[in-house]
Amino acid sequence: MPGDTSTHPSTTPRTPEDRGRRRRRAGIIVGVALVGVAALGVGGIVAAAPLLRTYGIYVAPPSPQQYAEYALDDMRHGLEATPDRYDAVRAETLSEVANATDYADTYDALATAATELGGPHTTFADPAKAAEMFGPSSGSTSANQLPTVSSADGVTTIRLPTLIGGGTGSDSFGQKYIDTVVSAIGTAAPTTSAWVVDLRDNHGGNVWPMLAAVAPLLDDGTVETFESVDASTVISVDGGAVSSGGTQQSEASAPQPKVDGPVAVVVNGMTGSSAEAVAIAFIGQANVRVFGQPSYGFSTANQPFRLYDGAVVNLTVAVDADRTGKRYGVPIEPDEAVDDDQLDAAIGAWLATRG
Repeated sequence: MPGDTSTHPSTTPRTPEDRGRRRRRAGIIVGVALVGVAALGVGGIVAAAPLLRTYGIYVAPPSPQQYAEYALDDMRHGLEATPDRYDAVRAETLSEVANATDYADTYDALATAATELGGPHTTFADPAKAAEMFGPSSGSTSANQLPTVSSADGVTTIRLPTLIGGGTGSDSFGQKYIDTVVSAIGTAAPTTSAWVVDLRDNHGGNVWPMLAAVAPLLDDGTVETFESVDASTVISVDGGAVSSGGTQQSEASAPQPKVDGPVAVVVNGMTGSSAEAVAIAFIGQANVRVFGQPSYGFSTANQPFRLYDGAVVNLTVAVDADRTGKRYGVPIEPDEAVDDDQLDAAIGAWLATRG
């Protein structure tokens, strides 16, 4: 099953790096807030507690029942959390954990609630698993590979692999991921008449470097939206920059001008999550055609919520929609369903019609 830790934001779901930056920026604010809390007395502390929890600060360790309540508060943002459904799931879950004596006693009930309110792409990770997936090691490059770009007979193929974490700084693996592709596109452009974006076996991960890597092939403007229960977040491209809801998320170090030519996008059954979002960004653009096999069907956006003991609810909060408004959350059906051994011939035949 495709598994990704950061996935792609919607309202805006944050990668672990984003959450870290947010907490650092909030440090001064929280410090001031704590001074204020000291002067507020017991009543003020109680009133301030919900705000402090948003920064991972607790006035006192929660009981197992409070722990579950706080987790369910976060799950209110789930893609399937309509008011009636949310109220029913919350009541049932709190009933199940009423006799819990430690946090671990709540995990099974919370995992079930998370799936019911977020959908099948939602996961619950206990503290040990969460530390492995979302902790400091989540930005490790050891399991990541850089994209490859190759050209033959006027066709340049860009293969984008899974990207777990990767970071966003100038020296990060995520930036190298972007710049590897963008630089190669610039080199190949003078002798390239058509492009292939190969997303086979890409399980997802950090969507922003993936989109920025292929920004020279995407038209400027809205490329897709992330649709939550009560909001729509526009994902847009402007030159080499990718933005979510108007906030820039990633950009090549040296943006490459747009390139011309038809684009063949290739997916298979292991193309999932953020990789599906990349494919969807191309759908509806002129001179684009999708080849391969139906994708995995996790074309949704997840946001990780960290609980008091370090467990994480990686909650599905939105579904991807292409630039025409078509919603997914299901497998992407190729325009031409072909096996790998037929792929080159099918793409070649289509490109021959492009002039």
